Amino acid sequence: MNYITTLKDKDIFKEPGFETPESFEKRVTVKAIVQNDEGKFGFVTNPVHNFFLLAGGGAESEDLGKEIIRECDEEINFEVEVIKETGRIQEFRNRSKKEYETVCFLVKTIKETNEDTRTEDEKKNELNVVWFEKDEILKILKEQEEKVKNGEVEFYNTAFNIIRDKIFFEEYLKDTNN
Repeated sequence: MNYITTLKDKDIFKEPGFETPESFEKRVTVKAIVQNDEGKFGFVTNPVHNFFLLAGGGAESEDLGKEIIRECDEEINFEVEVIKETGRIQEFRNRSKKEYETVCFLVKTIKETNEDTRTEDEKKNELNVVWFEKDEILKILKEQEEKVKNGEVEFYNTAFNIIRDKIFFEEYLKDTNN
């Protein structure tokens, strides 16, 4: 499998707090770079962590295109069209003893859905979508990365997600020469 990169605890944290386990359980997740008709990019956030991340989550089937469509419906409240796969990142997260394979897709919005299909946890955490111009989100992603590097992100998984999502977005920009 060709990965953009492989991330481990030592790549995310100055002082990793969890020992490397003897084995990891594999988990496949999907993420989306979502672009609307105005050329803005959708990122999800919530008042619990106040960071901006790509929409996505755990894959429930092997049809990853179908999975990212479902995740976008849930998290950004839009029907989307998958344009292409933009890359894969492998992560070894010591705390959960999981090996993540995250597949990122470029998707375009088709139409807003009329129903709130967020999961109960997403509703409870007040997950919502915010739309950004490219330069604005690049600045935010860089600021978030600095917070991870400075040890200012208190959520283990969120720290991984911040670094991973920034890599995906930058890879997308390289591929499109934007």
